[in-house]
Amino acid sequence: MKFVLQARQLLVALLLGTATVAGADTGSAWKSPDQLVEAFVELALKSDYSTRVHPVRKWTTPIRYMLVHRVGEEEVHAALVITHLGQIAQITGLDIEPASAAGEANYVVVLTREDMLEDDTLQFLGSARDGGRERFFRDSICLASFRANPKGSILRAAAMIPVDRARGKGDLLGCVAEELTHMLGLSNDTHLPLPTIFSHGTVRGALSGLDYLMLKMLYDPRVKPGMKEAALRPILHGIAVELERSGVIEAAERLAAETGLAGINP
Repeated sequence: MKFVLQARQLLVALLLGTATVAGADTGSAWKSPDQLVEAFVELALKSDYSTRVHPVRKWTTPIRYMLVHRVGEEEVHAALVITHLGQIAQITGLDIEPASAAGEANYVVVLTREDMLEDDTLQFLGSARDGGRERFFRDSICLASFRANPKGSILRAAAMIPVDRARGKGDLLGCVAEELTHMLGLSNDTHLPLPTIFSHGTVRGALSGLDYLMLKMLYDPRVKPGMKEAALRPILHGIAVELERSGVIEAAERLAAETGLAGINP
């Protein structure tokens, strides 16, 4: 993506409130192939708002994103999104570019205000009457949702980022990183002690090494949309063993920190 470096440089130069980026995790429990498989099942096949175990959901078509600005500082917020999407493109190999027109957009990021949040959610995500979205209005900071076809290919995704709410919680960077990554098919937030942006017990403003590996595994071509857990596990284990032998697991924290929102610490 052409503007990623410029966007990241802009973010380093500008104040973004009180968001923080957690330091690199020094634990090693998650670095074994067996543990990576379990982490993948937890983060990709489960959902924060459902008890069912899903098949793999992932993008198989180009992503064309659109930003909807309801608040000021458009340049800063656009740079946040573009920087994170640039990192995602590098990790996954996905074709990610801005939509040339609103009708082309299949990945929408709404930078809104708390007093507009419910209306924007209704407009871009549909009914807010289900339990997950009612819980969001009550308990959460930001929200993302995606729609996949019966074969598991993601067709559309949208995120609601209420900037004032996120800044008030000191978590604007974390909201952007977490929700935009949820939209790729890593659907679950977890209470397990995992060093991930999706952990309820961790405050992170950028992808961790584990998040980097989850995206690498999800977008490995051997992982097909629609795959169910039983068929998927041996494939995931083989991929994880390859990542271990090639040194990628050991280098994952460093690789995750080289690009994206890591190190942007106002």
